[in-house]
Amino acid sequence: MNTLQRFASLMVLTAACTGAVAKDLVVLCAGAVKPVLSVLEPTWSARTGNRLQITYAPAGELIARLAAGERADIVILPSESLTLVEGKGSTVPASRRGLGAVGIGVAVKQGAKLPDLSSEAGLKRALLDAKSITYMDPTRGTSGKHFDEVVLPKLGIRDEVRAKTVLGQGGMIGEKVASGEVEIAFQQMTELLPVQGVQIAGVLPASLQKTTVYSGAVTKAATSLPEAGELLAFLVSSEAQAVFAAKGFSAP
Repeated sequence: MNTLQRFASLMVLTAACTGAVAKDLVVLCAGAVKPVLSVLEPTWSARTGNRLQITYAPAGELIARLAAGERADIVILPSESLTLVEGKGSTVPASRRGLGAVGIGVAVKQGAKLPDLSSEAGLKRALLDAKSITYMDPTRGTSGKHFDEVVLPKLGIRDEVRAKTVLGQGGMIGEKVASGEVEIAFQQMTELLPVQGVQIAGVLPASLQKTTVYSGAVTKAATSLPEAGELLAFLVSSEAQAVFAAKGFSAP
């Protein structure tokens, strides 16, 4: 029996011992997955009788909260972040499931001229021409870290762009574009698509793109082990994966 089979058997045994009492599952989830869980949560709760207490935040913040001892039943993070948490012994490795993959998109205000994103040169011109920009604080979010530490240095305009950037601290930073606070936003596509008042200009050029796989795992501090495992199984089901696809994710 392999590790995954032992984990599944443990969930079944625990479920048999605890009975079918409704549970509250605590979920710490990266913001990119919010559009999906917002749709799936009511279905899950109605079907199982179990409730989800979900906290959405940038990956960096969730890692810090777990390190500080905050309890959760499930964590959903970018795979590299989950690997870091896993290395600290906070999760059950055999429970890990890939949920969906997404790239970094670009949004401007509805009706604005679309920037040329077909090449690195086109993106560089768009960034230099923009009066204001937003991307996630690189200490808090995966897309912001990549944009700040890889994209801008490769284009050779890090200082110029940083000087006119309003860093996002969480949530859907495309709202800054919709409100007119900034001209252009760079964030995971799944966090730009739901924002009213913006139009998606496209994605980063392939040579600069970062596709992030989001994965979920049960924590070792979980108090609802069977239910947590069942939730992850639901999230990788064809029913749930159809919602992931509809919200901008591709298969992990």
